[in-house]
Amino acid sequence: MRKSILPLLMTVCIALPICAHAEDSTECFGKMQSIAVDGNVYNVPSYNIEGYNYYSLRDISYITKDTEADFLVVWDEMSRTVIIDTLSDGVNSGIDMNVSLKEKAYAVSSDAHVSADGKFVFPKAYNIDGYTYFKLRDLTDILGFDAEWSEAERRTEINTIKGSMPILPKEYQKMLGRGMDVDWSKTKAGKEYYNERTAEDFAAAGISHVRIRIADDADEELFRGLDGQIDDCLKNGIIPIIAYQADDFKNDPSDKNMKKVIKWWKNVAERYKDKSYLLAFDLIIEATDELNKQPDKLNELYEKTVSEIRKTNPERIIIISPRLRSDAYYLNELEIPSDGNGYIMAEWHFYAAGPSKTNERKLWTTGTLQEKKLITDKIDEALEWQEKTGIPTWVGAWMPGNYNDGNDYTIEEQIEFASFMTESLERAGIPYAVNSDTKFYNRETNEWYEEMIPLRNIIYS
Repeated sequence: MRKSILPLLMTVCIALPICAHAEDSTECFGKMQSIAVDGNVYNVPSYNIEGYNYYSLRDISYITKDTEADFLVVWDEMSRTVIIDTLSDGVNSGIDMNVSLKEKAYAVSSDAHVSADGKFVFPKAYNIDGYTYFKLRDLTDILGFDAEWSEAERRTEINTIKGSMPILPKEYQKMLGRGMDVDWSKTKAGKEYYNERTAEDFAAAGISHVRIRIADDADEELFRGLDGQIDDCLKNGIIPIIAYQADDFKNDPSDKNMKKVIKWWKNVAERYKDKSYLLAFDLIIEATDELNKQPDKLNELYEKTVSEIRKTNPERIIIISPRLRSDAYYLNELEIPSDGNGYIMAEWHFYAAGPSKTNERKLWTTGTLQEKKLITDKIDEALEWQEKTGIPTWVGAWMPGNYNDGNDYTIEEQIEFASFMTESLERAGIPYAVNSDTKFYNRETNEWYEEMIPLRNIIYS
């Protein structure tokens, strides 16, 4: 159950008794306006002020009460603040919808404070006859829904279903948060043991996205399992990202193998063309082997694959990554696909196989200044590239211990390393996925490994 920032509220006042500036009144005109919320149509009182329609927060709360964007609004007399609580299970009465509108009235600018989930926000507000009205467009970011005018229907259409509208890469970057690489569709065991409980457990642990790695052909056998994994993620508030292994192309970047990758993504794109925009396509899992020596082939692959995907998914987020195992220092070699359409992100990796106590390139012993600098230098490189290109980045893989090479870091040492990594990436505003699920979660029993829980809590707190 969602936890509200407000105490339990037994009553809700009819009108918000908000202070207003009596001077500088503005002529306005009352009219019932048609608003569709996820297809359900309501007639809502509004006032047109200087060409814009303004609504009561209580009315918007009432018509969105059964959606993902429901919220409660109350008036705090002591601080003279309108409090918007999107986490509350309470429901406003919508009593303002019974208010008698005046064909002509006068609005005065409101000077009330407005707080949304504990943070002050500053939407323009007017007071009309003791009631306060807000412009719908100013509320969309605050309340988490999309609103567009439908000329054909002559009404405003509110869409509250997350991911139903295209998501700009900068917004997607903010949404990704802290994720995990998963083998649900990659290995035999991953496919065999995956169940919806896994997605539920990941969401409860604070994991906000998963990078679903895939090596198999894009056929019905793959889709049978992948369909459910994607739907389970979306149902539980986890962002799913499909990532393709493309081993044949990495080993031999020939035209023949490039066509195989393009066909793979064509099939995937066709399958999920109507799926939530929260689903993203990560074109290749780390450029390695022979492909490392041919950056031109990698860029050619991105150009052709993106063009193919755009035929069915013109506004879906597509993620590209540089060569040498997605090293941030090679981001500058990337050529942005001509059909990117403004919905491109870049992925980079570091410490994907964990730190090392001997390898100077990824050294971590006690967290010396020089060892920390190895991390911050990579982050700074990515930030500089972001600034130059305007394309957001994401760390697709890092590992807190060297699990694949003896695992000679204690849990305490891993916590120290993970603490610095998470703090550094968080400070830079770069989301990340940790490698990988099998190190933290027992997929056979649907249980977190007890000894890893303190580390998991550090990473996903």
